[in-house]
Amino acid sequence: MTGKQAKISVTELLSLLPDEELNKIARRTKVNYYVKVLDGKSIFCLILYALVECQRNSLRTMEDIFNSPHFKFLFNLDATQTVRHSSISERLSVINIEFFQQAYELTYEYFSTYYNRIQRENVRLIRVDSSMVAEAANKLIEGMNIGRKKDGKKQIKYTVAFDGDLPCMTKIFTNRQCLSEDITIPQVVFDYARKDQNAIFTFDRGVNKREVYRKLSNQGTGFVTRLNPGAKFKLVRELEEGNNRTVGALELIRDIEVQLTKNRKEYRKFSDETFRLIITRHPEDGTEYWFLTNLFDIDVEEVLQHYKKRWDIEVFFRFLKQELNFSHISSTNPNGIAVMMYMTMITAMMVLIYKKLNNIGYKTAVRRISLELNELIIKMIVKHCGGDPSLVFR
Repeated sequence: MTGKQAKISVTELLSLLPDEELNKIARRTKVNYYVKVLDGKSIFCLILYALVECQRNSLRTMEDIFNSPHFKFLFNLDATQTVRHSSISERLSVINIEFFQQAYELTYEYFSTYYNRIQRENVRLIRVDSSMVAEAANKLIEGMNIGRKKDGKKQIKYTVAFDGDLPCMTKIFTNRQCLSEDITIPQVVFDYARKDQNAIFTFDRGVNKREVYRKLSNQGTGFVTRLNPGAKFKLVRELEEGNNRTVGALELIRDIEVQLTKNRKEYRKFSDETFRLIITRHPEDGTEYWFLTNLFDIDVEEVLQHYKKRWDIEVFFRFLKQELNFSHISSTNPNGIAVMMYMTMITAMMVLIYKKLNNIGYKTAVRRISLELNELIIKMIVKHCGGDPSLVFR
């Protein structure tokens, strides 16, 4: 049986999030004010269950799930309550988003604490990147227009901070100016840096504004990124002559301290602000890779390893889209989209912990969680009817 073989079960995962804490958030945010059926906890449980159970979640799917007896039995909801998909849509459009934001932050706090007792990286390395979603974009109420036509299809951007195990911060952007990574990624980096001053951030070269690098250095926030080869700089000092020594899969050309600038006037303006530029080359095709950081107290290999781990967030995005159907937009209302985003991240954290501790793949983790939930429902029903579940699940 799945539950007996697992190093952590779905029941144990759910128990990490005490009901009383969610109830406190509900009272604090007044999410249930004048609401009888679709209260905060019901919506929370409904979306969580739907994301795991359904390959392609939708409002009609959530209607069927909510009205099913086994769902209400699992989460101890009123069996007499029923809803229509239109009611779910309307509720998502107006429900207090703070309830889901705080529930997401609470989930991360509890799950990351649990992870700390098991295995975490020694370095607090935060990977930050964005992903665009355009499915059902022609129905979006708000979004970035694709192309020049104002009446064209729209898309939204999710920018996520990922700590190597769990998504620790996420934001939605719908304004067209936020197509630029120079706006979205720094916003998440600076917001998270205020929460965790010991974090080191790694992001791709889509962020290329020198002012972002300077601001990070001025506030003492470490970062590692890529720089476009050929970028202008002024040499301050040579840290190491590479002599083409091997660093990972690359060859080191130079490790230098530099000033970054676009013209000579900026040399004087930013004379006190320097960065570390590591220039490498692929030994086979000769392609150069430039890495920029403000970390001077670690060796070249560690800088490159920090950047290499940035790929983890690409894998995380692929998992979201392939296994949790993140590309599909269940709600076209900005508030509903935000609710779905937070709930998707909460569900993702459960799957990631289950996957890691049971040493299985993403698809297997989602499938086994679904099986365990249904097994749990059967056990609860058998026990509720006065039977012995052990006679069924030997």
